Amino acid sequence: MQPIGLTLKNIRVNPYTQKASGEIMLVHHCLACGRISCNRVAGDDNAYAIICLLKESRPVDELAAIKLEELNIGLLTPDNEDLVARALLGNQYQSFLGE
Repeated sequence: MQPIGLTLKNIRVNPYTQKASGEIMLVHHCLACGRISCNRVAGDDNAYAIICLLKESRPVDELAAIKLEELNIGLLTPDNEDLVARALLGNQYQSFLGE
């Protein structure tokens, strides 16, 4: 299984800020059979590695893109870094990332 990106589960929109939030999920692609699966991010997962995966995410191949669409899985983009960092590290995430 190769991690190909991140997605959100149980998406909620804050009516005051109009920002989406939800549970961060890792999206994996099986290199042997092509199966796509999502796994919940655990509290002991490396938040920095997860943020790096988001920053370094590349477009998936055509077959994986079709499967993602069939499963109604939208991958997060590097533009969603703030949302992911807040979900993993809290509102004061800049102090954790040295920003």
